[in-house]
Amino acid sequence: MSTNVAQLTKREVMSFIDISQGWYEGMPSYDAPWYPQFSINPVMTPESDPAGVGRTFTELRIFPHNGTHIETGFHFFADREKIDEVPLETFVGPAMVADLSHKRDLEPITGEDLDNIIGEAWRPGLRLLIRTDHPLLHLGKSDYWDTPPYLTPSAADWMVDNHVSLVGLDCLTEQPGDRTSPVHRRLLEAGIPILENIQNLHLVSRADVHLVALPIKVSGVEAAPTRALVFENWGR
Repeated sequence: MSTNVAQLTKREVMSFIDISQGWYEGMPSYDAPWYPQFSINPVMTPESDPAGVGRTFTELRIFPHNGTHIETGFHFFADREKIDEVPLETFVGPAMVADLSHKRDLEPITGEDLDNIIGEAWRPGLRLLIRTDHPLLHLGKSDYWDTPPYLTPSAADWMVDNHVSLVGLDCLTEQPGDRTSPVHRRLLEAGIPILENIQNLHLVSRADVHLVALPIKVSGVEAAPTRALVFENWGR
């Protein structure tokens, strides 16, 4: 078999799914007056290029808690790790999808739920992806932030006790309206980064997958935009 054919075969077997939410003007954003919106501002267009060679330059106004992003301990704890201080291997490696798509609007996700769904198959050190299909049903609608399933403190306890390396979710981390943020605090204090605002987990056909979720490298901040991919046949 030629090298090109071998590489093509490998690419076909190792399928991947983009689980990121894209960035665009008017994208879903938490409804609060202090919450910055994403915007695209042209710095130079082909018509305004002073060199007359038709270049385009664009400025992006990014608030990292919009779109798919990863949060680290610095988000709630001033002495904890910033996004560029987390080892890269935390963001890349074996993961497990917990299919909780049976959860309805505003239904809590508990530690018992996680134990029932993945407890027997779980291995300490894996990355956990929680599927509820909330974006599939509500993304882009006015009720997106008000209706999702959400994690409970017992779910956070389960993740800490079972040594989750990173947790990603397509619902809300906290119960809507809860400003005390007990789940964030429990996970981030334990050194478990949170991958928020993912989607497309309904396209993943198996529970054991490989996650690549790399935040952009920014110094001194609590969160960063992330492109997250799930590989279904990594290394097979």
